[in-house]
Amino acid sequence: MGKLVLFKTEKDFESFRASKSFQTNLLKIRVHWSQNQNIPRFGFIVPKKVLSKVVDRNKLKRRIKSFLSKNLNKFKPVDVLIFPRASLLKITYWDLEKEFKELFLKAHLWK
Repeated sequence: MGKLVLFKTEKDFESFRASKSFQTNLLKIRVHWSQNQNIPRFGFIVPKKVLSKVVDRNKLKRRIKSFLSKNLNKFKPVDVLIFPRASLLKITYWDLEKEFKELFLKAHLWK
């Protein structure tokens, strides 16, 4: 199992301007398929408008990273940008896992 690869630069995020979007009530993702990619890469955007406290934003990011790193070998090699909603913080970790699995199956990203 490899290491979780996250977007760091603005250039990484620019590729999502023309990408496919999928969403549920608690979560939205944008998917960018690129050629010659052999690992999945992830990015998060949690604005202050969604969660005003930095503690809550970081907690949500940690929970998402935990899920992604546990299931890293189950994802297809694509770029995924994640937009969580504020209500995602109020659910349990197991419900978060179920929500992610549902969304990734809907987007055909789950192996």
